[in-house]
Amino acid sequence: MKYVAVVLPIFAIMGLGWFLRRIKVIKGDVGNLENILYWGILPALLFRSIFYSGGFAKEDLNLLYVVYVSFIIMPAVSFVMSPWKKNPQRRGVSLLTCMRSNNIYMGIPVVSLVMGKVGVTAASKYLGISLVGYHIFSVACGQLGLYGKLNFNAVSKTLKELAKNPLIISCIFAMVCSEIFRINLPLWIDESLKILSNSATGLALLALGANIRLREMGESLKETWIDTLMKNAVYPLLLMFLFSFWPVGHNVRNAVILVSAMPVAVNTFIVAKGMNMDHDYAARLIATSTFVSLITIPLWVAILF
Repeated sequence: MKYVAVVLPIFAIMGLGWFLRRIKVIKGDVGNLENILYWGILPALLFRSIFYSGGFAKEDLNLLYVVYVSFIIMPAVSFVMSPWKKNPQRRGVSLLTCMRSNNIYMGIPVVSLVMGKVGVTAASKYLGISLVGYHIFSVACGQLGLYGKLNFNAVSKTLKELAKNPLIISCIFAMVCSEIFRINLPLWIDESLKILSNSATGLALLALGANIRLREMGESLKETWIDTLMKNAVYPLLLMFLFSFWPVGHNVRNAVILVSAMPVAVNTFIVAKGMNMDHDYAARLIATSTFVSLITIPLWVAILF
C-alpha cells in the first residue's frame, strides 16, 4: 500500500485534469497546455537540471551503452512477440512504440515525486544522452516493421525535426554552457528557470490527464495488451538486465528504469499517422498503456525502492 501512496498524487492530478476536461474547464485538444510545456517549461527544467548535474562522469559511458544497446535489442524482442506479423501497419506501431516512453510529460513528474531533485537530475542526464537516439531508432524500427526496409528520406526528415526540438536544444545548450564555457548563471536567470521548472510536474500531469479517454478501455486492452506489456514491463526489465553488465550509480539506474517504465509517449500518435501506420491502433495503445500504468508504476516503485 505504501508504494501506491507514493504515486497516488500523480494519479490524483491526472484525475483532476481528466475531470476538468469533462466539465469543459479545459477545452479542445489541450494543445495549448502541451505547447507551453514543450516550448517553455520542460526545456527550462532540462537545462537547469543538466547544468547543475556536475557534468558527465566516466560511469555515464556505461549509461550510453545501456541506452543504445536497449534501442537495438528491444525492437527485435517486440517483433518476435508482436501479434501483427501479417499486418504491416500495426507491426510498424509495435516496433515504433516498444521503447517510446512518455518520459517527458509523465516520466519526469513521476521521478520528481518518487525521488525528488536527485531523481530529476539523473533523469535529465539520461534524456540528454538518449533523446536523439530515442527518436531516430524508434522511427527507423517503425519503418522496418512497416515496409521491411529503411526509408532514408523519412529518417532525414526526422533528423531535421530534431534540429528544431526545444528539448534537445536545451540539453545540448546546457552541456555547452556548463562543460565547455563553464558559465555561471546570473541569479535572475537561475531563479526564472527554477520557477518554470517547479511548475512542470503539475502542468504535465494535468495535460496528460486531460488527454485520457476511458470509453471502450476494456476492448482496447484486449487488442493492445501484448504491446502494452512490451512497453510497461519488458522494456524496463531489459534495462535492468543491461545495467548488470554496465553498472551505474544507484540513483541513475533507478531513475532510468522508472522513466522507461512509463506508458507509450503521447506524440507517438502523430508520428504513426505521419508514417501511414495504423494511427487509430496507436491511439488506443497510448490510452491503454497509460491506464495500465496505474498498476505497473506502483509495482516498479516497489521493485526499485
